[in-house]
Amino acid sequence: MKMKLSDVLLLNNTLKSIIDTDKNLKINALFKFKLLGLMKNLEAPVANFDVIRNEKIREYGKKDENGNIAISQDDTESVKKFTNDLEAVVNSDVEISIEKLKVKDVFNAGIPAEYLVRLYTIMEE
Repeated sequence: MKMKLSDVLLLNNTLKSIIDTDKNLKINALFKFKLLGLMKNLEAPVANFDVIRNEKIREYGKKDENGNIAISQDDTESVKKFTNDLEAVVNSDVEISIEKLKVKDVFNAGIPAEYLVRLYTIMEE
């Protein structure tokens, strides 16, 4: 399946939120297993994006008093260059291999509406 990297990153964050962050969700084991498999298939493009983002932070950022590298919001030229460089990356298409989720499985999983909207692109009848 071909997707924009920005959509892959959003999907990865959504899956991570459903699986890790929101402990109040009572997801059955089989559905959670499927979500974990989806996340595994997203690892490569997400990791590649992290590498590029970190390189650009080092390129445009400066070390602070603690030795951490960051891009100051006051340095508008560096922020603009950083944003432009990453915009091209997040708007690129990536090929991912995922098994789509069945609509009935997703709706029966007790997932809040805010997540359902984000999962729409990987659902099928």
